[in-house]
Amino acid sequence: MALVERLMGGLQKIDGATLFGPASLQNRHSVVSFTLDGVHPHDIAQTLDSFGVAVRAGHHCCQPLMDRFNIEGTCRASFAFYNTKEEIDVFVSSLQRAVKVLS
Repeated sequence: MALVERLMGGLQKIDGATLFGPASLQNRHSVVSFTLDGVHPHDIAQTLDSFGVAVRAGHHCCQPLMDRFNIEGTCRASFAFYNTKEEIDVFVSSLQRAVKVLS
């Protein structure tokens, strides 16, 4: 959970980023969904991909929930036991670069 905590902390420092799911680590798993204000999730994913970072983007099989909350889609980052703190830092810095490119 330390990696998820690190990621959430990094995302919370990015202007325009919105995290979805539990605000605390309780009941949260190693999947973090987010959006950037005014940017389509597919554009975020494509830009991150150009930096060598992969995320999933779209409705994630929950179209009714997305419709309910009027969310166009999200990006979803997933981590596992083999990921490192450095990879989280690369992800966050790549997302910061993406914000500059997409703004």
